[in-house]
Amino acid sequence: MALDTVERLLKQSELLTPNQQLLLAARLIEKVRQVNKPMTGKDLLKSGLVGMWADRTDIGDSATYARKLRAQAQTRRKTS
Repeated sequence: MALDTVERLLKQSELLTPNQQLLLAARLIEKVRQVNKPMTGKDLLKSGLVGMWADRTDIGDSATYARKLRAQAQTRRKTS
């Protein structure tokens, strides 16, 4: 959800009674928990992520490629 949408919702929630605000907060918390559930193995298989790079010719051995990516990520300089 975009930040401007959240800001608008917060502003509109000020018009609610305290009990309505509490109910809204509880419903939003539950929605966030549903969205942020970890994926199961079955979910991962259905997601299309598994095998999505199967036809790439530039990767070669996937374990070697993964090690190379990890090494690059660990040596990347911070820009802050």
